[in-house]
Amino acid sequence: MSARSPTKPTLPKVPPAAEFRFPDGSARVIQVNFCKNPRCANYGVPASLAKYARRSKAAPGLPGTDYRVGGSGAGLPVLQCLLCGESLPIKSNAGVAEELARLCGHLGEPDSGCRNEDCPFFNVPLNAELHNAFGKTAQGTPRYQCKGCGRTFSAGGRSTLRQRLTHKNHEVFMTLVNKVPMSRICEVCDISPQTLYRKLDFIHRQALKVAATQERKLMDGALFRRLYVAVDRQDYAVNWTARKDKRNVVLRAIGSADVASGFVFGMHLNFDGRLDGPEVEADAMKAGDYTAPLPHRRYARLWLMPDYTRAVQESADRAAKRLRAGGTLGDDIVARYADAEARADVESPESILSSESFPKAGMQVRNEYTMYAHFYWLRQMLRGAEKIRFFMDQESGIRAAYLAAFEQEVHERRSDAFYVRLGKEMTVDEKRKVLRESRARFGEVKDANPELTDFQVEVLMMKKEMARAASFGKWSDKWLVHPLPNASEPLKAMCYLTDFGDYDEDHLARLLLRCTLHPIDRFFMLIRRRLSLLERPIGTSSKAGRTWYGYSAYQPANIEKVLEIFRVFYNYTLEGKDARTPAMRLGITDRPLSVSDILAA
Repeated sequence: MSARSPTKPTLPKVPPAAEFRFPDGSARVIQVNFCKNPRCANYGVPASLAKYARRSKAAPGLPGTDYRVGGSGAGLPVLQCLLCGESLPIKSNAGVAEELARLCGHLGEPDSGCRNEDCPFFNVPLNAELHNAFGKTAQGTPRYQCKGCGRTFSAGGRSTLRQRLTHKNHEVFMTLVNKVPMSRICEVCDISPQTLYRKLDFIHRQALKVAATQERKLMDGALFRRLYVAVDRQDYAVNWTARKDKRNVVLRAIGSADVASGFVFGMHLNFDGRLDGPEVEADAMKAGDYTAPLPHRRYARLWLMPDYTRAVQESADRAAKRLRAGGTLGDDIVARYADAEARADVESPESILSSESFPKAGMQVRNEYTMYAHFYWLRQMLRGAEKIRFFMDQESGIRAAYLAAFEQEVHERRSDAFYVRLGKEMTVDEKRKVLRESRARFGEVKDANPELTDFQVEVLMMKKEMARAASFGKWSDKWLVHPLPNASEPLKAMCYLTDFGDYDEDHLARLLLRCTLHPIDRFFMLIRRRLSLLERPIGTSSKAGRTWYGYSAYQPANIEKVLEIFRVFYNYTLEGKDARTPAMRLGITDRPLSVSDILAA
């Protein structure tokens, strides 16, 4: 009897693309499953390989056939590009679209326009050409009638309607953004904790209204000739609430800031407070998510309870493989690459420890989905820019998210990306030494080239560093050290990620001189200094890595609220030494907005 032929393995299909419609009516196809090597012919070409299809039988040059779908050692579906050999984890396009919808939620405020989802003018801001005045409600709030569907809606009423102690709102706002702990706010303002949290909700709603009003100007295509945007991440801890489960919840936010103005385009936390955890878990179990591959789940973007044990084990395995960073910046860069390669999912930077847990209220979003959605958000916000350059922290998930969202702009050479890696914290004396040495080198080059201006000398020094660039990591990325550090970034290295060889040396040197993370890192620093809930932890450690953070939040939803409140305060109210706010420098407002302006929005 002949031997039975082995059964072919069942390979998962690549999830279909998802269409996302922004509140302004513009649409965008979400497709992230393609080769992320910008120099590969498959970059931007989605995989469409049929199940069991063989490349040898596929029509030559047929788009999407130059891929192989397989699985990683951890059972994660992986897409392999057959042209350049790049491997990438498959993601749920629908999951990215769902996360993007969460980030855009405030742009369609319920009182901004018609509430009828079937109406062509759904949530379109009030417009005399689209809406007719239709009297007032019993409380005196103006009513309008939509010309598209004929339905009426109210809008523009007093923001403090049905609210008591309205005179406390300003005081609560100012204490909140000036690092007064929540319990002390109750004492200073003479209010109960219940009143405080109701006012926190109110201030958050008003901040979202201000953000929506101003950010619609960007979505409408506000014109910028050049934009340089810094991108980085920050982690936040949530204290445990039950004595029997003393594990912290660790959430991560990704933020982006304009280098010239300091304006923060977005600060997005990987947490969805709208969802009911037990309800989602029950529905996920019914939908088969507990056993389905990650990208093919109904709730692909969310952490589910069965994922916890697996994630803890994977984090332990990564820790065992992790290359310890030495004392140099180069060692740190190598360690980052090694850590990324050790992951089951190279795009997921999350490391779930046994001392951590998931939120008891709301749901934790997988960090890579928040990063993807963040860059799609940026693409829509910045669509009026002629060219955009991104300076990003060294993180493979950030790189993948950028290359997916800005694929068209990269192809058209309207966008570039650079990794920026900063040295570890240095003492004041060490910083002064580095700066003295830098100035001395600059003086030597200047003396040797007296005919050059100071900026031309800087370009010359950068070109010399470009010639000394060294390759690191699995992807052989070329890194060079910045020759002219400053006090805020005394040790810095850069890597040009979208290098097509089409820029001359002088042009590239000028771009590398601009590389910085300072604008977003400054915002992060102010978060730590001005928000009591999010200050850098100084608590006492206990066994098994559990830590109690003195002023940290107990509810993840409060982190989400204070981050957005502070972003609006920082962008529109907080003036710099030039007596201008970041929004004024960017050109979307002509004066600072007072706290009263925000509260009355």
